[in-house]
Amino acid sequence: MTDLLTPLFGGVALLADPVLWALVLIGTVFGVIVGAMPGLGTTLAYGMVLPFTFVMSPVNGVAFLLAISVGSQYGNSIPAILMGVPGSPAAVLTVIDGQKLHKRGQSGLALGVAFVAALGGQLASIPMFVLLVVPLMGLAYSFLYPEIFALYFLGMIALVSLTGRNVVKGLVAAAFGVTIALIGLDPINLTSRLDFGFREIRSGFDEVAVVIGLLAVSELFRSARQVFQWGDVTGEAKAARFPSWKAIRPSLPAMFGGTIVGTIVGAIPGAGATPAAMVSYQQAQLFSKHPEEFGNGSIEGIAANEAAQNASNSGELIPTLGLGIPGSGSMVLLLAALNVQGFVPGPNMVNAAPELLYASIAGLLAATIFLLLTGWRMATLMLKAVMLDRQVVLALSLAVVVLGTYAINTRILDVFVALVFGGIGYVMLRYGYSTAAAALAVFLGGEFERNLRIGLNFHDNDFFAMISRPITATILAAALAIFAYGLYRQLRNRRNKDEAPDQSISSPG
Repeated sequence: MTDLLTPLFGGVALLADPVLWALVLIGTVFGVIVGAMPGLGTTLAYGMVLPFTFVMSPVNGVAFLLAISVGSQYGNSIPAILMGVPGSPAAVLTVIDGQKLHKRGQSGLALGVAFVAALGGQLASIPMFVLLVVPLMGLAYSFLYPEIFALYFLGMIALVSLTGRNVVKGLVAAAFGVTIALIGLDPINLTSRLDFGFREIRSGFDEVAVVIGLLAVSELFRSARQVFQWGDVTGEAKAARFPSWKAIRPSLPAMFGGTIVGTIVGAIPGAGATPAAMVSYQQAQLFSKHPEEFGNGSIEGIAANEAAQNASNSGELIPTLGLGIPGSGSMVLLLAALNVQGFVPGPNMVNAAPELLYASIAGLLAATIFLLLTGWRMATLMLKAVMLDRQVVLALSLAVVVLGTYAINTRILDVFVALVFGGIGYVMLRYGYSTAAAALAVFLGGEFERNLRIGLNFHDNDFFAMISRPITATILAAALAIFAYGLYRQLRNRRNKDEAPDQSISSPG
C-alpha cells in the first residue's frame, strides 16, 4: 500500500506549483481543440509542441504533454457525435451510436455521456496505472544489457505485430527504422558509418526530427489529400443540454468495464486507444441487458468506448515509464522528449528519476480537473472550431511543426529531415506500412544495438549464452509469441476474405 500511496502523494504534491497548473491548462485546451479537428489527434499534437517542451523542466514537460493526451482523447468525441467524423480512429464506434442520438435530437445525452465517461475513465485509471507500474519499477535491478536488449526487441515486435495489418510490411518498416538509426557514430568505437560522405550526418540524423516527420508530417500530408470540408458532413448542430443523472446512470457499468479494459489493453505495447475502445465496446455489448441497442444509439456503447480510450492514456504510460517501451506513437514522442532531457529509456528510468512518475500523475490529475470544470463548455465552443476551413488548419499545423522542428537545434537541416521523412511516411501510409513501427525503430534502434553488442561482449560473443538467461529468454519468448499471433491473425483474416465470396454465391436467394 505504501508503494501505491507514495507516487500518488508525490503527484498531488506537485500540484502546488502554479506554473504546472498553467501549462496543464494550456495543454488540456490545446488537446481538446486538436482532438476536435477530424484527421488530427494526439500524435500530431505532440509533434507540433514537442520541441517547445525542451525549454521546460522534465516535470512540467511531462505534465504538459499528458494534459494534451487527456484533452485530445476527450475532444475527438465531439466531431464523432455531431458530425459523424471521428476525430481519431479510436472514436469510430462513438460515431455509430453518437450520430444516431444526435439525429434523434438527443445531442445533449450523447455529449453528456461521453463527457462523464471521459472523466470517469481517466480518473479511475490513474490508481490502476500506479498499481501496475510500481511492480515493473521493482524489477529494474534485475535488468542488465541482455534483458534490456530483449525489452527493446519485444517493443519493436509488439508494435510491428499489433499496428500493421500486414506483419511482413510491419517488419520492413521496423527494418527501415533500424537502418536509419544505424546512420552516424558506432556506439562502441565511435567511428562514423553510413554517412555516404555527407559531413552533416556523420553523427546521425536528429531522432526527434525523424520521428516528427514520420508520425506528424506524414499525417498532415495524408490529411491534405482529402478533399472534403468538415462543414460538408453536417448540418447546423442543435443546442445541447446536459442530461440528468437518471439518464446517465444506465451507462455506469459500461463505463466501469471500459476503464478496466482501456487501462489493460492500453498497457500492451503498440495497442493504444483504438483496440482498447474496440474490445471495450464488444464486452459492453456482451454484458448489456439491451445489446440490440448497440449501433442504434446506445449510451452504453458510447460510455464503454469513451471510458476505454481515455483510460488508455494511463495504460500507455505503464510500459512507457515502467519498461521504456512506448505504448503508442504518441508515447514514442514522449520518450523522445525525455531523451532530449537526458533520460535513457529503460526499466531504470523511473527509479533513477521518480519525479517523472509523479509528474505523470500530476498531469493526468490536473488535466482531469480542468476537464471537469470546463469540458462541457469547451464541447459547445468546439462546435465553432470544427467548422473551420480544413486547408487553413492543416497549413497552420504544418507551419507550427516546421517552426518547432527548427527550434530543436536551430538547424535548417532538421526541418529538411522532418519534411523528407514526412514524405517517406506518407508513402508508407499509402501502401500499408506502419510509420509507428518505423518511428519506434528509429528511436530505439541505437539502444537496441548498443545493448546487444555490450551483452555479447559480456558473454564472449556467445549469442546463445546471452539469450538463455532466464529473464532474457522469457521476454524473447513473449516477443516471438506476439509475432506468431500477428502472423496467425493476418492469415486468418486473409482466409476469411477468400471464403467470403464463396459464401455469398452459395447462399440462397
